[in-house]
Amino acid sequence: MKDGDFIRLDFDAFVKETEQLVDTTHEEVAKEHDVYNERVSYSPIAVIVGSGHIVKGLDKDLLDAKKGKERELEISSADAFGEKDPKLVEVFQERKILSLPEFRKGDTYPAEGMEIRINNKIGIISGRFAGRYRVDFNHRWAGKTIVYKYTVTDLITKKEGKLNAIIESSYMNPEEFQASFKGKDAVDITLPDMVKLDQGWAMAKFKLVSDLRAHLGLKTIRLIEEYVKKEEEEEKVEEEHKHECDDPDCKHDEEHHECEDPDCSHDSHKEEEKKE
Repeated sequence: MKDGDFIRLDFDAFVKETEQLVDTTHEEVAKEHDVYNERVSYSPIAVIVGSGHIVKGLDKDLLDAKKGKERELEISSADAFGEKDPKLVEVFQERKILSLPEFRKGDTYPAEGMEIRINNKIGIISGRFAGRYRVDFNHRWAGKTIVYKYTVTDLITKKEGKLNAIIESSYMNPEEFQASFKGKDAVDITLPDMVKLDQGWAMAKFKLVSDLRAHLGLKTIRLIEEYVKKEEEEEKVEEEHKHECDDPDCKHDEEHHECEDPDCSHDSHKEEEKKE
């Protein structure tokens, strides 16, 4: 492989000292280690070699990888998820932790190892003592040596495939995005409904645009939001405005409520007959 290559990567990653599963693209491995998530799609991920979107040690090792051949390597913490910084460990009063949305109802209680968001930061509860909680804002795997077993399963060469790979790595579900290239250096991307209410989309959008420019050489990127009335809603509106007439041969004009058929049983026609 070389820098800039678009590939698909199949892998399992473990903490060397404890053999704890860090991440995997295999459903059976996730289930075996009791970390299976039904909302996750377990399949080879899209990676741009040398882009810095994966851990440094693995990114560097990809330069020696060949498609279809499994490799195994051990990555030091410095080249994996970084060294643990003691300054990123903070202590909070119990009442502060219990006031968080996930604990207010009282059906969930803070526990060691639980990931929480507090003060607009993601941290992990690492301990409890004397009515206080210690929260670690280091990466969960900081300070750990990581072992990777991986295989490059595919080399993506087509422009459309590369676009989908960038969308996938920046957000998710590339099949939900509708893209159309306009010449050599422009693209229109119609956004799916799911991004409209997603607070994380703002950051994902910035990364998407940046990667499209850097790796596909695009100068103009149009992100299009569409708000289209659903067919069933249109049918419902039409049904609500439709006249009620028992005669199948009635030629009722829906806009002016006039009927050309003298045998029509429509109410408005009856009223005219009464007046006569």
